[in-house]
Amino acid sequence: MDNSRINEDKFNRLFQSTKDRMHHFVWKLVRNETDTQDIIQNCYLRLWQNIAKVHEEEDIAPLLFTYARNLVIDHWRKTAGRQAPLTAEEETLGAPEQDHLEYKECLQQLETGIAQLPAKRKHIFKLVKEQGLSHKTVAEQLGISPATVEKQIVLSLRFLRKELGR
Repeated sequence: MDNSRINEDKFNRLFQSTKDRMHHFVWKLVRNETDTQDIIQNCYLRLWQNIAKVHEEEDIAPLLFTYARNLVIDHWRKTAGRQAPLTAEEETLGAPEQDHLEYKECLQQLETGIAQLPAKRKHIFKLVKEQGLSHKTVAEQLGISPATVEKQIVLSLRFLRKELGR
């Protein structure tokens, strides 16, 4: 079996095992089916672009949730100025406002956790997770090995999970 077929099979297995959790996660944040589908599609596009680097035995969910989180943030930045005023019912219920406040609080906790990372680890984390650069690209930019980049990302994620209590 050639590499492209192997990668396609790997991607399909990963997609099938994560698609429902991804939908639930993104839906909770954006509350719009079209936007949810667009964000999920972009998450899996990023996964496909990096599928050769993914080991199936690893839990792919943290990577996908990071992609989703970053795409949701981008989505909110783009739509912040274009939001329609709340309807009287929405104002009464306060649900969108409450969701937004919870998200902002969660985002603030994450940013606080990232700020606590050692300087070099924080820089590597931001290049990979926020700018979407590959481990290889970051390694070349910083003059370190891709394995070092991967190790720093693993340590960063471990620290952030502990800090966020997840």
